[in-house]
Amino acid sequence: MIELVLVYCLISDSHTCIEKRPAFEVEMTPQSCLMDAERYAIDYVEAHPAWRLAGWRCEIDVPRQDPT
Repeated sequence: MIELVLVYCLISDSHTCIEKRPAFEVEMTPQSCLMDAERYAIDYVEAHPAWRLAGWRCEIDVPRQDPT
């Protein structure tokens, strides 16, 4: 499964960044990830004007394990 990862940084402090991984109702393909990235990035920035898009990527969603 492919996952969209959007990276945003505060406009006032470019060292303060977060990653957002939007949830999708259907499984994403690499093509749909590329096509949908801009829309999700714009939606977030419009809703959160203190943040700017610093980067994005499409990656294989690997289940995360809790540290032992």
